[in-house]
Amino acid sequence: MLRKVLQRITQVIKSVKMTDISPSSAAVQQDDKGNKRPLVEELSDQHKKQKTESGEQPKKLQKRKIAMLIGYNGKGYHGIQINKEVNTIENEILQALVKTQCIPQEHADVPQKMSFQRACRTDKGVSAAQNLLSLKVIIDIENLLEKINSHLPEQIRVFGYRRTTGGFDCKNYCDNRTYMYICPTYAFAPLENIVTDEYRMTDDVVEHVNKMLARFVGTHRFHNYTSKIDAKEARAKRYIISFTCGKPFIRDGCEFCVITVRGQSFMLHHIRKMIGITIAIVRGNCGEDVIDKSWKPERVDIPKAPGQGLCLEQPHYDNYNKKYGTDGIHAPLDWVEEQDAITKFKEEYIYSDIMKTEKDEKIMMEWLGTLQHHAFDFVNDKDDRDSRFDKKRFLDKCKRDHHVFDVVDDKEERASRYAKQNYLKKCKEDTDIVITPETGFNFKSKRSNFDNSENTKANEDNSDGHSESEVKIKSETIEDNSDKHLDSEVEMKSK
Repeated sequence: MLRKVLQRITQVIKSVKMTDISPSSAAVQQDDKGNKRPLVEELSDQHKKQKTESGEQPKKLQKRKIAMLIGYNGKGYHGIQINKEVNTIENEILQALVKTQCIPQEHADVPQKMSFQRACRTDKGVSAAQNLLSLKVIIDIENLLEKINSHLPEQIRVFGYRRTTGGFDCKNYCDNRTYMYICPTYAFAPLENIVTDEYRMTDDVVEHVNKMLARFVGTHRFHNYTSKIDAKEARAKRYIISFTCGKPFIRDGCEFCVITVRGQSFMLHHIRKMIGITIAIVRGNCGEDVIDKSWKPERVDIPKAPGQGLCLEQPHYDNYNKKYGTDGIHAPLDWVEEQDAITKFKEEYIYSDIMKTEKDEKIMMEWLGTLQHHAFDFVNDKDDRDSRFDKKRFLDKCKRDHHVFDVVDDKEERASRYAKQNYLKKCKEDTDIVITPETGFNFKSKRSNFDNSENTKANEDNSDGHSESEVKIKSETIEDNSDKHLDSEVEMKSK
């Protein structure tokens, strides 16, 4: 009984203590709740307004993957590919994108950060009517094309752009490429004809040219039409879809023709060498069997046509257009809307410049004079062939003002017969170069009067200041003349 009474008293005391403590505890909890920091969602409108006015952007502009269509005249540029050491087409375009705020400067310095790629790589001086770039840029800019072109020189234009798939790569997705070569028709004149601007190409010659160009169509090993590639390498095998010569046309008194080639891909100097051997065959410098020899593993001496007339016409994306161009989300890469601007640019900045340069400088006519120095046959060493037939090296070694030149068969014999190699490099006298189609290069000295009565002393104490150790010329190289005056006029020929 006593135990029950004690338990009851204990329960009453506990209930009284809880009643005394509860109000104070509730008050403490209420105070703690009042001291809590408000949530981000409970920020006042005034605070949000102050944050916006302070300059912080609420949303960042999104970069998009696009295909950008460009055209350019490559004259004065060292190709299209980015190179910090020299001026290139891509250097100009990337800086224009930075100035337009399409990309930051760090992306221009490291283009891989924006998945940058080009469809076709063009060499020094080569133009492109249409070439494609794939990259990630900000496109939510008003009058984007006008702003980009305002920061580019007139010979480089951006024609348009298209949104593409996220994984689009303009190089890997390209099915094939079309190039053009604008050539003066006198390049196909027979050897017995005098090469002039008045030459006109007949239908028979056009047919002959197309017949030779058709020999390259199909899959072949083109190791002889490039450099540093062996016949056994897989990359030497290329596929040519079409290769044709169009009807000739006259521009400013000179006749031209357009050679069009479409292929899966091309190597360095590939197109120029195919056109070079075609010109040599049609002119009569060699036979058609040279093409058959070029398919064999051995090296064959193939001439390389000038790069002045070469132009990239268009990269093709037939498979991409078929798969994504009709899905209702992505536009096809056919550039129909931009054709008027492309045609105007080609005519004004590419075609006219190529034809005007050829008419003024006669680049093709100068190159025709070098065809007779090629063997058009198997060669043992490519480096030896280049050193023997490279026209620029040959001309540098022949800049002498008072030596008598003669026909020689060997490069070493020529050097040992006339002068030491060091002397050839140190000659500073200018020499006129006269080019004739029949005989090749004729060198005519500006120094018409040369007294050779004392040939040994004259060579030891010449006006150029060369010492005896620098110049040792055999006495038999200068023949005695009764009037003791010599006009050095030379006709250079080699096998």
